[in-house]
Amino acid sequence: MREGPNATLKVELKTLTGGNWTKLLDTNVQRTYLMIQNSYDSHTIEIGFGTDTVPPTHGFKLEGAVSGHKISDVTFEFGVAPISAVWAKADDTHPHDIDVVHDD
Repeated sequence: MREGPNATLKVELKTLTGGNWTKLLDTNVQRTYLMIQNSYDSHTIEIGFGTDTVPPTHGFKLEGAVSGHKISDVTFEFGVAPISAVWAKADDTHPHDIDVVHDD
């Protein structure tokens, strides 16, 4: 069980474009929760951390949804919320939707 301050959560649909880094969230030192779900497409995405204006050079992979995957297989919940800007890119070239759940 997690203890600490309560947070109002937002669920946002974000569209990653053409294999380019897309900023999901700005830098925020007050952020306490972040979860990313890649359940709309079978392609993997890469998640990285940069500044508000400079994307990362690399990140970590999150699998995409395909037949037979459980939702937990395509979801990453951070153990501690990153306070830096959060970016993502798809490993394909067409628009790619993901869900981002966070507090502000």
